[in-house]
Amino acid sequence: MLKSGDSGNNKKNVAVIVQNGDGGGAERMAANMTLGLEEYCNVFFVLFDGSNIIYDHTGKVIDLKIPPLREAGPLKRIGNICKRVKALRAIKKKYDIDAAISHLDGADLVNILSGRGRAGRKCRIISVYHSVPSVNESCSLPHRLFHRFIAAFSDRYIMVSKPAARDMADNFGVPGKKLSVIYNFSDLKRIERLKDAKLPEDAERFFAEHKRVLVNAGRMEKVKRQERLVKLLNSLRLEKGMRDTGLVILGDGPERENLVKIVKKFSLEEHVYMPGNVDNPFMYMSRSAVYVLCSDYEGLPMALTEAAACSCPAVSCDMRSGAREILAPKTEWSAHTDDIEIAEYGILTKPFDYPGGENFTPDDGDPAQGFLTEAVWKMLTDEELRMGYTAKSHECAYRFSPERIIKKWMKLIAE
Repeated sequence: MLKSGDSGNNKKNVAVIVQNGDGGGAERMAANMTLGLEEYCNVFFVLFDGSNIIYDHTGKVIDLKIPPLREAGPLKRIGNICKRVKALRAIKKKYDIDAAISHLDGADLVNILSGRGRAGRKCRIISVYHSVPSVNESCSLPHRLFHRFIAAFSDRYIMVSKPAARDMADNFGVPGKKLSVIYNFSDLKRIERLKDAKLPEDAERFFAEHKRVLVNAGRMEKVKRQERLVKLLNSLRLEKGMRDTGLVILGDGPERENLVKIVKKFSLEEHVYMPGNVDNPFMYMSRSAVYVLCSDYEGLPMALTEAAACSCPAVSCDMRSGAREILAPKTEWSAHTDDIEIAEYGILTKPFDYPGGENFTPDDGDPAQGFLTEAVWKMLTDEELRMGYTAKSHECAYRFSPERIIKKWMKLIAE
């Protein structure tokens, strides 16, 4: 048992800080980081609200029990931030934290305001941004000043993709010397262990009833645009004659009710399976024919690497960040296809017309939907192409293995 101010060994004491344990990709990557760092550091997993941690994690869990006050006025919210700052400052001192790695804006702010720990020590402050800033938020003066503040008082500001780093420098004025790109990683050994697990009975029945199954995993929110998957399935079944094709959407969120309505609109209730959040998404991926991603934007969509680890070939729209770096790493990261690109590790399609911010628009008439349908149809019908991608899938996934990525984190922690 670790005692206050005593690691009990020569390992660095590292705090991984996040708002909660049941959010989206950033929260999952924070939990994943605790697993990757465990061998090399004494890990402290600090959550502002740890009442519901749905992702695998390790280390000493510290639940501050200070959840957000979303409906409160500004004074109460500021008071809530002050409580978090005080609590995190005490943790840094109590456990002699050598490096504090925070994920997402709220945690980054508290990490900085809570200081560097005991007098005479210097706890490294590392902030992590998980998206492309100018599509995730406006480039207004308050946002630009906020990110410059985070960068100025962090030892390093980590971006999860090259487009995100360029965007943060060009559109938010963050000095390039403060920015680094470190990809998220996937626990390939864990995926290998879990991917062949037995499916629940209803899922087993769904796969048995459909010769071909498409799969997608992610929080059900507007930016993920899973309704495009339903339209895709409808086109494959009606226009391409693939009546034996089904769709699995893993995850949950505010758009679930809307998705259910769209599924009913197309009379696809028997052909779309949505089990909600699952402990093991890999057993669904390993049994699926194609992983399909059609979000408006991502930071670095790790589901693509997880699908690769499950030998499930991928089709993704060539969104502004992430997908190209995973599926076509030898191409220029700023490039975008205007139709369909048969890339090194999967198929990329024309990105959907996304104006940014909250300006979500219907996709009716957007040619990107047609290109997505054609690409998935090609992946399903071209056996040689699909088997080629399957053969290279583990090569793709290994580029995002803990063995490769954790080395970069350890170097950063030790600076």
